[in-house]
Amino acid sequence: MLDIVLEERYPRNVVLDDESAVTVRPMLKEDCAALTEFFSKVPERDRIFLQHNVRDPEVIAAWCEGLNYQKVLPLLAFDDNKVVANASLKQQKTGWMSHIGNVRIVVDNDYRGKGLGRKLVEELVYVALNTGLAKLQAEFMADQKLAIESFQRLGFVNFATIPEYVWDQNGVPRDYVLMVYDMRDKEYFPGD
Repeated sequence: MLDIVLEERYPRNVVLDDESAVTVRPMLKEDCAALTEFFSKVPERDRIFLQHNVRDPEVIAAWCEGLNYQKVLPLLAFDDNKVVANASLKQQKTGWMSHIGNVRIVVDNDYRGKGLGRKLVEELVYVALNTGLAKLQAEFMADQKLAIESFQRLGFVNFATIPEYVWDQNGVPRDYVLMVYDMRDKEYFPGD
């Protein structure tokens, strides 16, 4: 089912709030250099909140070489040939959490405030709805207040906050926030 959704939907031109447009499509192995370039520009203040050391080219190379859309669907937003955002939908195919997708998004500083993050979440929700997932979750550190507020506006609910549960890239303990979007009663999403 996922293959059909991806083939029918992407590549997709997405118009942002400022009337500029980007092209969204699943990541390909050939995108490794562009993705490495994108992550090399993520500021330290944002990078500390990411789960992986995205400054390490080997991390990005492993993502590109190990592409498996059934486990992790990475969507990239391009302005011409430049990656300006990375969104991913991670899921387990078996087990007690096989009905839940995990959402992550990173947007280039120059493209923030234009609705790109919102559009990418809407894309991931569309894919999730059309591939049978029942819930989405997003994980944050409590300090990521703007991201948390953005996800709340999209319908995600703060499900749990656990004090000093995770460590940032610098080893500093941070409060962990789990947000959930329940799709069981959704037939339509505004980004469709």
